[in-house]
Amino acid sequence: MKRVLALLCAFFVTLVIMPPTPAHASASTSTVKLAWTYVAQADPKASHWNSADGALVGTGVQPPGVFRSFFRMDISPMHGKKLLHATFSGYLKSGACDPTVELWATGQIGPETTWRNQPAWKRNLGTGTVADGFDSCFFGWRIGDLVRDAVARGERHLTFGMRAASEVGPRNLRVFETDQVNHPYWGRFDTPALRFWYNTVPEVPTDPAISLDDFCGPGSRPATKFVPTTTPTLGAEVVNADRQHGDQMSARFEWADSSGTVLGSATSYPQQEGRHCTEVPEGLLVDGQTYQWRVRAEDHYQEPETLEMLSDVSDWTAWQEFTVDVTRPMLPVIASETYPANATGGLVGTSGVFTFAPGESTDVVSYKYRLTPGGPLAGQVTADAEGRASVSLTPTVSFRHTLYVAAVDRAGNAGPERAYSFTPGRNPAPSVVSTVYPENTPGGGAGVPGEFTFSPNGAQDVVAYGYRLDSGETLQTSADTPTVTITPESAGPHTLSVWSIDARGYLSWARDYDFMVN
Repeated sequence: MKRVLALLCAFFVTLVIMPPTPAHASASTSTVKLAWTYVAQADPKASHWNSADGALVGTGVQPPGVFRSFFRMDISPMHGKKLLHATFSGYLKSGACDPTVELWATGQIGPETTWRNQPAWKRNLGTGTVADGFDSCFFGWRIGDLVRDAVARGERHLTFGMRAASEVGPRNLRVFETDQVNHPYWGRFDTPALRFWYNTVPEVPTDPAISLDDFCGPGSRPATKFVPTTTPTLGAEVVNADRQHGDQMSARFEWADSSGTVLGSATSYPQQEGRHCTEVPEGLLVDGQTYQWRVRAEDHYQEPETLEMLSDVSDWTAWQEFTVDVTRPMLPVIASETYPANATGGLVGTSGVFTFAPGESTDVVSYKYRLTPGGPLAGQVTADAEGRASVSLTPTVSFRHTLYVAAVDRAGNAGPERAYSFTPGRNPAPSVVSTVYPENTPGGGAGVPGEFTFSPNGAQDVVAYGYRLDSGETLQTSADTPTVTITPESAGPHTLSVWSIDARGYLSWARDYDFMVN
């Protein structure tokens, strides 16, 4: 039975004196004295400012007389908080553990405080409660209203006085601890102490933005107020000031039409701080219409000593405006002077300007394009105010090319691709002449050298010639020395293949020069 009573006592002390710790509990903290003193009737002029003694309360024989104690306590941590519950607690060092001690709110104290110069005794806070067990005695008073009012007045500390409920006998002196206690059961704690249970009202969410995908994170967000979906994902950053106490946070979103009529709302799943999001349900938003949305933070915490869950909310963010645009752009118009559509254009390796126009679309802001074969796999160019843009592309092979272009509107919608085909030109094959070995005519003989002279034949920017006899080694000569000597080693037909090389390194068509060796 004694063990049961002891456990009940421990529970009572923990409930009344110590901060609660269930999941999602309200935040709690404590402060200790800033200064203290006691006064003695028997020595009415003596000051005991910040004495090393214990705090004397009541009437005594040794020492004799009536004693009162005062404590200046810090309440500054409650500024900016929503105070739910507060207690003043003291630990009895010696004396009777009964509740006949009064706690008062008093005026200021200082080194000049004496029995004859006591502060005003302003408000009697009662005799409080007592918890006795495990060789310990705790006194506790509920002072939530007092602290709440003082914080509202901007005060940073409160002064409390302790006196016996009756100071005319029986003689009953109590001594309260004024420093740290190292208890074998309760551990180390400071006394006296103010204990606060509070909640921090959430701050207004920051970075309200619409995500372009379903990912609730720092992903792509529109740089404009146009969104390409009727079910946008709304999101904002929420800060949890009481995260260390396990408080959960939600974000409440509202969306409305352009006149401010609220069309719906949703609350994100409770979690810790970070980015919270919600998706506007299907069927509420219409293409081409303008809407607005806002968000506020809501926390979730537990009322002290109860199972009731409470919530505080921040102010709303400003309204965020957006327009739904799910209509894709039309086919763009493509043109190039250097490389006309479906025709042979400039020489391979020549840069050509391709211009893009929006056609029938009115809100084009950029174009996506890709060139095959041999061009960039993908590219994007910004349009001007009229929706026009241009790019410079350089075909690298002389085969037929296709440029695919799609217009992108202000909401990020990409339209269908238009295919624009063209063929880069190629320098003509060079001319070849030889006196010893005329074309398609017998001449020379095996082992007889012959000169062959190459000329551009209308090719542009020729800087060299490449040539090869039959299937032999490929050789090269400068355009400044276009004559080469070739010595056939056998009689019969031979083929000399010749091509020019321009300044960009591209080859012309090849010329096959056939001749007969005697």
